[in-house]
Amino acid sequence: MEALLPKIDAVLKRIGVNSEIVVVDGGSTDGTPEAAVSLGARVVRQTERGYGGAILAGLQAVNSPWVLTMDADQSHPPAVIEQLWNARSKGDLILGSRFMPGGSAEMKRLRYLLSRILNLTFTALLRVPVRDLSTGCRLYRREALEGLTFRARDFNIVQEMAVTLYLRGAKLHEIPLHYAPRAAGQSHAQIFAFGLRYLRTLGQLFVRRYLS
Repeated sequence: MEALLPKIDAVLKRIGVNSEIVVVDGGSTDGTPEAAVSLGARVVRQTERGYGGAILAGLQAVNSPWVLTMDADQSHPPAVIEQLWNARSKGDLILGSRFMPGGSAEMKRLRYLLSRILNLTFTALLRVPVRDLSTGCRLYRREALEGLTFRARDFNIVQEMAVTLYLRGAKLHEIPLHYAPRAAGQSHAQIFAFGLRYLRTLGQLFVRRYLS
């Protein structure tokens, strides 16, 4: 956190955007909340479980016209913030994509393969014209999220949010992202344990896409 927040702040100052950095904390005891506050961020306590709970807590805590989400483990380079911001006129949801030309991902082979299969399955079956539905590095137009609710509370919330926005008529746009190995923290992505939840979300979105 001490390494990441100053870099984010520097990018935000360089592009001259009026902004606030919000850190969602799920009850950590390693000093993360205190470090975030000391560096000028606002800390929001997570009340619902999982990655999805963290995303929803952050969204509920702010009312700015644009909301950017990124992981705090430094796998998303702060420099991408400027690229996302500069692309905001091109869509209602701007996605940092590992799998489009110019993007890349430094991941273990099995995790990379599973991520590619996951994305290809979702995009092909749901006919969503993006390559990386599972990226957490995103810029949302706040207005596009108004009135929407989401069921997922794990990593599958990112697919649910993107597809729901698309089916509502929102425009999705991707920019290249270099996904780096995590520099801090421990991954909570239990790939096989979450498999059924991804399938459930895929089924729910399929019904919404074609049968509702």
